Amino acid sequence: MKKAYAVIGSGWGDEGKGNVTDILCSKEIPKTINVRINGGSQASHTVVTPTGKRHAFRHFGAGTFLGVPTYLSKEFLVNVFTYDMERCDIEEKLGITPVVYVNPEARVTTLWDMNINQMIERMRGNNRHGSCGMGINETVHRSKYDEYRITVMDLFSEAKLHAKLERIQNEYVPRRLKNKYNLELDELSPDYAVLFVSEKTIGMTMTMAKRFTESVIVRDDGLLGRFDTAVFEGAQGLLLDQGAQKFWPNVTTSNTGIKNMIEILDNLGYKDDLEIFYLSRCYATRHGRGIFPTETSGKPYEKIVDLTNMPNEFQEAMRFGILDIDLLIEAIKNDLKNLNRRATVNIVLTCFDQVDDKVRYRFQGKDTSVSKEQFLKSMENIFMQNISDLSDMYITQGDKRSSLIKI
Repeated sequence: MKKAYAVIGSGWGDEGKGNVTDILCSKEIPKTINVRINGGSQASHTVVTPTGKRHAFRHFGAGTFLGVPTYLSKEFLVNVFTYDMERCDIEEKLGITPVVYVNPEARVTTLWDMNINQMIERMRGNNRHGSCGMGINETVHRSKYDEYRITVMDLFSEAKLHAKLERIQNEYVPRRLKNKYNLELDELSPDYAVLFVSEKTIGMTMTMAKRFTESVIVRDDGLLGRFDTAVFEGAQGLLLDQGAQKFWPNVTTSNTGIKNMIEILDNLGYKDDLEIFYLSRCYATRHGRGIFPTETSGKPYEKIVDLTNMPNEFQEAMRFGILDIDLLIEAIKNDLKNLNRRATVNIVLTCFDQVDDKVRYRFQGKDTSVSKEQFLKSMENIFMQNISDLSDMYITQGDKRSSLIKI
């Protein structure tokens, strides 16, 4: 491997990582691999091709339209149910048969993880965390216990997998509900109880596990050495990182920055070029509940269009605000503390085509409104002065591959 790129969201997710990953993957298509370094199927990254094909990739890298293979790293959470639905969608609607490599140690989400997550979130009512309902935190917690952890390699042994699924259903689920949420399984309503005790759940999981194993190739990180370029695609954003204590508990159980990528590169002994792209929209967005210092009552700009993030039961409607430069700088500088080598650092401000003639932002606690031209000049000056490793700044105008523009 001669070149490594990292695409990292700097906010609460939804910064345009799919588009930029697609752009970077297009540089040397035959020799590039796209690495998902964290999160799971809750993180969707939208790509629009030059011909207008559109897909929000969840289990697959955003370079999939280009034929670039995906590598699901050890820190990616596999969900065999959502994987199968998306794979079928990609093959049938888009006419693509994606190549997917997966680390044998990657943890696997179960239906019980999702059902516990969704049930508890509903029970919280107005005090909900704003979880996506995909069982991410539940998967991470269950995987702390060897007897209940399911990895990709477990999916290849029917006897071992079935035994683990039975233990999770019969031992882990009742214990988790009682110890964490003070709920007795036999006291749940029939609608909820049926979600946690059913041989059908085990059978469906076994079927989906088999379909998954038949469509992926198991490899460890050494696979990356076969490619000239690796594009590491982060999920969610730095303000949702598990270490972002000021936003607790409305964060994710994941390293959302460069930390997981650095671990992979260290294990490979990689010493060559590394280029990091930190992304933010030109305005702020947030899913679900939690602190949002610059939130506005509606969209801050009339031209904002988001076809991916539709309102849903768990994360509700997308929230909008003006760009908080103080938070952005703080998040990026904190993430760069994980950098243990020389790297080229870039900032990309996406959705520049969606702002008005006057652009609003907050810096040093003060709200400012300036022209689009002055906004770009101000951003360049502010970031260059506050992020010592910064090399270049970019904007995106639109959602296609030609939209990345250096400023």
